[in-house]
Amino acid sequence: MPFALPQLIKRLKRHAKPAGGFGPVKKKAAVAIPMATVGDEICILMIRRAKRAGDPWSGHMGFPGGRRDPSDRNELDCAIRETREELGFDLKEHGELVCELGEVNTGWRPDRPEMLVTPFVFTLHSIPIMTPNYEVDGVIWVPLDFLLDQGNRVPLKWEWRGEAVESDSYIYQGDQIWGLSLMMLDELMTATQR
Repeated sequence: MPFALPQLIKRLKRHAKPAGGFGPVKKKAAVAIPMATVGDEICILMIRRAKRAGDPWSGHMGFPGGRRDPSDRNELDCAIRETREELGFDLKEHGELVCELGEVNTGWRPDRPEMLVTPFVFTLHSIPIMTPNYEVDGVIWVPLDFLLDQGNRVPLKWEWRGEAVESDSYIYQGDQIWGLSLMMLDELMTATQR
């Protein structure tokens, strides 16, 4: 790692959230991307979502988060509440907000987004005790160095609406990181280099 966590935080605090340019949308969601020093490495906390019928992200690697509730004042409150529900710890107590990344559209058309997901990057002062709920099948700390190494990216072939599609992914300890999570990580990785 070319820099320590305090340096990384300074870089990320300078990151300006890009404008999305999406059409009107009613459905909103938010996720937290917690970072911490684990051992001697800076790592990103990811979750493996539990396999559940009706969940389009069932079994996928992602970040703690979910849909915004009417009780949430904003997307940041949503990310904090969802992390508390899914992992059993309070980001306000154990961490600090570093930056907000650009919204990610869960649909395919920018002019008609299905749902916009706002990612918030946090740094954790210490590793909290986690009590994952039924939505979480595993908690994985992914080293930042692993994600920064473009040699770790591998192609992923999948099917969408009967068509063969290929995209990038990472495979870390047997778990595939791709899709919306990869889009968020790509922006985060770019921000770490500025």
